[in-house]
Amino acid sequence: MAVAASSYATNGTIVGISSIAADRGRRGNPAYGASKAALDHFLEALRNRLSRYGVNVVTIKPGFVDTALTRGMPGLFWLISPDQAAAQILAAARRGSITAYVPWRWRLVGLVIRSIPSFLFRRMKI
Repeated sequence: MAVAASSYATNGTIVGISSIAADRGRRGNPAYGASKAALDHFLEALRNRLSRYGVNVVTIKPGFVDTALTRGMPGLFWLISPDQAAAQILAAARRGSITAYVPWRWRLVGLVIRSIPSFLFRRMKI
């Protein structure tokens, strides 16, 4: 049974929680980074497919959030509370963002990491 395009939702927002780890293949946890990179790709495809129906798809790339999983882990910086993360995610969705780093300063980190040539990046301990 075919469904006419007009029967689909004509507005709304889908928010996908990815990670800054998706920006570059790091040696520390390749499966995690790859799964988040795949999610980024999937969300982009959804965005391209659903935009004609007025559906916004937002990719969220959080840094470190203070949860039971991260509590006590060494080396974490710019840690934000779950409430702060949720408020920033909601604000990004309301703005109609395509991709939002949470908090925003992770966008700068992502830019730097993506700009490092592969032959240098593979020698780094990140």
